[in-house]
Amino acid sequence: MKKLLASLMALSMVFAVTGCSESSDSSSESKAEAKTTTTTTAAPAVESKADTTTTTAAPEESAADTTTSADDTTSTGDEAKGTYENDVYTSDLYSFKIDSKKWAMQESAGVDVMFTYADAGDDAELESASINVISMSNDLLNGLTASDYADQIKQTYNSMDGYTVTNDKEDKFAGKDAYIVDVTGEIGSQKVLLNQIITSDNGNLVVITYGASEKAYSKLSDEFKTVLDNFKLK
Repeated sequence: MKKLLASLMALSMVFAVTGCSESSDSSSESKAEAKTTTTTTAAPAVESKADTTTTTAAPEESAADTTTSADDTTSTGDEAKGTYENDVYTSDLYSFKIDSKKWAMQESAGVDVMFTYADAGDDAELESASINVISMSNDLLNGLTASDYADQIKQTYNSMDGYTVTNDKEDKFAGKDAYIVDVTGEIGSQKVLLNQIITSDNGNLVVITYGASEKAYSKLSDEFKTVLDNFKLK
């Protein structure tokens, strides 16, 4: 359950990275054309991966085995440029405090960093909780805005069987304008709750995704809030 949920949470990130990379390679395209390219390439990437999520749990074992201690300062994952030291994860664009006694850092391709809940005790439901962050530079975005990204997130989840966007609003996060997208879905017999915060700073995009199974989510709402309250954009 933990691996499947973590994979799903990273899923919506992968399509945006793919779309943005393709648009940046075509310097002769206008911004409007670049956005169209991103949108049309996004859905197949997500739908294809979503269709195989329930059958690929075993190969993801390696991600769960890459827990990194709070003292490690190496980057994590293919996209990461940050360090994790003294319970603080720091990248070029943001930093946040997260308790290493409660959260374990994992490697996951396509995201800057991912943390899964490690203080579950005998409550297996709590192991479904996960937080990940992805960032994209202004150069890579090629005109894609936080609003564009939020629209793509909504379209992607609404196109996936069993998933529904339950909340969609503009708000403030870490002192910046942000888009909030909340999603409910199903993994097997479990209902899951996912939240995404999409914001930008000086044109750079930062997306935070967090969630858990429905039962675990209510128990961990304060834990999520603590991490988000300590999130700072540089």
